[in-house]
Amino acid sequence: MNNRSLPLALAAAACLTLTAPPPAYAAVQPAPCVGGATETKGFSAVDDGEIRWTDNTAYDDARKFAISAWQYRGSKIKVVADSAITSNDLEFKDANLGTRDTDPLGRYERHGSIGATDYIVFNKQKLRGASKERIRYVALHELGHALGLCHKADNVVSLMWKNAPSPGYEITWIPDVDKANYKKLWG
Repeated sequence: MNNRSLPLALAAAACLTLTAPPPAYAAVQPAPCVGGATETKGFSAVDDGEIRWTDNTAYDDARKFAISAWQYRGSKIKVVADSAITSNDLEFKDANLGTRDTDPLGRYERHGSIGATDYIVFNKQKLRGASKERIRYVALHELGHALGLCHKADNVVSLMWKNAPSPGYEITWIPDVDKANYKKLWG
């Protein structure tokens, strides 16, 4: 190689590095359930690829937000309002579930028999005066259960943690790990 061809070779190498595609990043893997639980379609409120819901809650903003968030691009399960000619799968409602530290902010109640309605229950006592983000977190988390997702360890960025985060640290989006667990369950 002579002195003239060296600059040409360096220029060609620079062009190759500039046009090379970016490295592929590994997809986020599903996270295991805590406490020996497993994610299962049988524990969900899904019926024939959808959840038909009714509303008996004062937390309409949180319900709407959670339904919209779980209908992200690529999600398979449709979450749609019940009608006069469909069977109600899930009802959003409010109740007094207690004020102790161990009492939940909300809960998913699976009733499991054919034609039975499952419930997402907001704890009015613990959510009184809570921020919009906190209430939205509760709705997202509980709808995750209605979709069949289980609790995740606290060292995973997930909205499915067993214990709610401290106020001001709520997750109000669907993290990639939860999408991965959803995809593993529903395709």
